[in-house]
Amino acid sequence: MRTDRVIVLKFGGSVLRDEVSMRIAVHEIYRWRRDGWRVVAVVSALNGRTNDLIAQATQFGDRASPLALAPFLTLGEQESAALLTLYLDRAGIPATFLTPAAARFIARGDATNASPRSIDVERLQVALQRDGVLVFPGFTATDEHGRTVTLGRGGSDLTALFLAHAFGAERCRLIKDVDGLYECDPAKNPAARRFRNASFDDALATDGSILQREAVRFAQEHAVSFEVGEINGVRATVVGPLDSEFDESPRFNSRPLRVALLGVGVVGGGVLELLRGRNDVELVAAAVRDVSRKRDVPIDRRFLMTDVVGVAGAGVDLVIEAIGGTETAFLAVRAALESGADVVTANKALMAAYGRELNDLAAANGRRLLCSAAVGGVTPILETIHSNQHRRVRRLTGILNGSCNFILERLNEGASLKDAVREAQQLGFAEADPTRDLSGADAIDKLHVIAHAVGVSHMTIDCCDDLRDFGCTICGQATGRLFRQMSRLDIDARGEAVASVSIEEVAKTSQLASARAEWNVAEIQFDDHEKTFIRGKGAGRWPTAEAVAGDVFEIMRFRNVEGVRTRQPEVLMSKRTDSLLAV
Repeated sequence: MRTDRVIVLKFGGSVLRDEVSMRIAVHEIYRWRRDGWRVVAVVSALNGRTNDLIAQATQFGDRASPLALAPFLTLGEQESAALLTLYLDRAGIPATFLTPAAARFIARGDATNASPRSIDVERLQVALQRDGVLVFPGFTATDEHGRTVTLGRGGSDLTALFLAHAFGAERCRLIKDVDGLYECDPAKNPAARRFRNASFDDALATDGSILQREAVRFAQEHAVSFEVGEINGVRATVVGPLDSEFDESPRFNSRPLRVALLGVGVVGGGVLELLRGRNDVELVAAAVRDVSRKRDVPIDRRFLMTDVVGVAGAGVDLVIEAIGGTETAFLAVRAALESGADVVTANKALMAAYGRELNDLAAANGRRLLCSAAVGGVTPILETIHSNQHRRVRRLTGILNGSCNFILERLNEGASLKDAVREAQQLGFAEADPTRDLSGADAIDKLHVIAHAVGVSHMTIDCCDDLRDFGCTICGQATGRLFRQMSRLDIDARGEAVASVSIEEVAKTSQLASARAEWNVAEIQFDDHEKTFIRGKGAGRWPTAEAVAGDVFEIMRFRNVEGVRTRQPEVLMSKRTDSLLAV
């Protein structure tokens, strides 16, 4: 898998309906990051925001200077890009927000309908290579004098295609509220045909409701092929220098994916929030230990049950396991797979102890068992391994426990071990009983899961340092030195591995030092000696929930590609038609 592939994703106002929908854009960006792409996200204003700004500007009359009006009209895009960057940060996904002025994005012509001419690609590439995601406001640029100008209505399409051309990006996808380009608006004409491929001329001949014509003309002039598709889509129309072809296959309309959630704690509650409001997911039950317990996410108690295994095996399409532990979790996941459900879990202890058995069971039943959140939170460690199955992993070195990393950082700053642990617990990074984190057992579990993923036949544990022993030696001392809990997995040619977890001092200039607080990093070396370095937040509600949601959306794409119609629910779920997500 190449890690320098670039895709430009453009999010329009039809997708960004309100501030909450920013999380949808986060999911889509994370989807492509998991697959090894570097992402340039071009963002439009929230739906209706530009119209509101235009209406507000009328108070200044019809003779307002275009150069005075343009900066005001771009406030929506600036706001959206900044909000998206905040949502990405909350999810633990590294990203840089650059303004058009910072990127030296120059356009010429009328200040409210200018044409882009140049951009400082090198500056953008530096940010993209460092963080993997670049957020850029669409519609807006500057002139040669540094004054703000706009690219006309729908100008975010033009921004995206200009950036794709400047980067030489492998792909550019304009994300709309439809699954491709139609000959006319399908909302107004249900008989409208969808293009599988569209020539530039045929794209220009459409009614302009989906694509900005200036953007298509730019793409045609510079031979830039691009895609038009929807969020989490598995098919998209390709527009380019090619012959047009309509998609004659019938559109597959399945009912929403029916989901059971096991556990509504820190992680489960985050998953609940991320899935709430979607029309393609229907959460029909949640298993909890105590139905009467007060929770920090809104839940109708009618949906809560205490029979974890019963809920898991009740015949839904997908079970999300977030209860932790091993024995009950194993029985629940086994019941889910045997009932014909796919499973997503964040439970590294479960996968370390029973991963091989459960994966075999999933394969035997034709189901999928995904556990991205079990290793590194949103740091795409397992995804990188799975995307590189054509070559073997020889070594992995990294910081895999965000809780310990946060605690060590606080110790480095002079905090006591007790205070550092308490703070990690208050922030949701550490469990009420942090023993597995502090002892190194959690990191060993993650190394077991990684070993399973790379096909290791046998893993030996070389050492496992206990952070509590180390913490006592520097407790309350601001040493100025930088210590990290380092995890290593070395794999020989026979497929056998040696694992270790140790507390080590690292140079402040090293890449490993870039993992601050709850962040994780990993360097993966392959048998061709190529190395891949990845990072992201590894602890806390939102990074872990985002990784779980990423697995959920991957399963949804898989079902859509395969044309799998979700089964009618049975037993427990058979009479339920409402959804926990609607609460």
